Amino acid sequence: SPYPEGWDQLEAFERYLDDVDDPEDFYGFDHIELAIDHGARVTGHHLRWALERGASLDELVVPYDDTSPALDRSERWWQIYRPTYGPDLHSTTFVTERTSAFISEAAEQGRPWFAYASFPDPHHPMAAPGPWYDRHDPADMELPPTIDDPMENGLSHLKRIQGFNAADQRGWVAPFGASDHELVKEAIAATYGVIEMIDDGIGKILAAVEATGGADNTIVVFTSDHGDMMGDHGLMMKGFMPYRGTQQVPLVIATPDHDPARTSSLASSIDLGPTLLDLCGLPLFDGVQGRSLRPLLDDPTATVRDHVLVEDDCPPALAAGRLTPEKSRTVVTPTLRFTRNSRGEELLFDIDHDPDELQNLASVDSTRRSEAIEAMMEALLAADDLARGAPITTG
Repeated sequence: SPYPEGWDQLEAFERYLDDVDDPEDFYGFDHIELAIDHGARVTGHHLRWALERGASLDELVVPYDDTSPALDRSERWWQIYRPTYGPDLHSTTFVTERTSAFISEAAEQGRPWFAYASFPDPHHPMAAPGPWYDRHDPADMELPPTIDDPMENGLSHLKRIQGFNAADQRGWVAPFGASDHELVKEAIAATYGVIEMIDDGIGKILAAVEATGGADNTIVVFTSDHGDMMGDHGLMMKGFMPYRGTQQVPLVIATPDHDPARTSSLASSIDLGPTLLDLCGLPLFDGVQGRSLRPLLDDPTATVRDHVLVEDDCPPALAAGRLTPEKSRTVVTPTLRFTRNSRGEELLFDIDHDPDELQNLASVDSTRRSEAIEAMMEALLAADDLARGAPITTG
């Protein structure tokens, strides 16, 4: 192996039972404290932190199945439950407290800082601790308008997944269908609980920034790596689902120099790097992906890109087990969403007139399909490594 010993053991909980030797360079960060795993399961530096606060290993390193300890659990799906430990030991509290401490320490030392606060929630299992678990009543939850989508002209693997239920899950991450509407409501309510707990944590982090006197010199970005179908198009969870439910994520950028505004212009997660470099007055580097979103902060009606490309690749062995196509590509333009996978299946939606993405136009609108294919071809060419340029080492 060309990699140093232990490179593939960063997520093993055993590493964190004693003092840990962290990598000297972890994606460029000088200091890391990892909160690993989802739901009530605790690994990483979070595990050591919780053990030092009196928690027991048995309530922290729990299995991803219905034997995980819980004070309350849904009768419909084991992944909706209240863990046996309280909010003081949960990942959201760990990330909140350690991020706030990092900011305060940097300010005391008079040095500039960059903090990446990554909350494991919201994510299944939906295991909000303590009072956050039942803050929302499932009976009050609204179901998505697409929950009964028959998907007559949809993708074959998603149509099959629609027919599965929670009991059919072959693993805790395996998606299934949303035919049990009461289960969907329970999942939404529990998810709102973990989101609200994160909102509370973010408020505390921003208060820590305020306390340092640095609020007028700090850029704040809030986003997510993916969404969750949560009943949208009759599907639960995520993975190779080319709909807004999983692919369109929240993005808020707040700077001291820009007034609040909202834009409908296209943006991609890969734009965040160039945006932060631009806002900090730093040059981009050769081959960087993405574009600065600063023009949108200056003028919400501006445009910095005419498409967003989404690339899904699934290893053949995993694809066979999950019925998933090996490759799927989606391009989103201001008016269209087009998907084509390695099985030759296509989805085409007019997102101006069909924002719920229910009418697949791929086989009935040749003009729009040609427009979408051309956009995808140009997007794929532009994303190629050689087309982007590459870093050059001299001297």
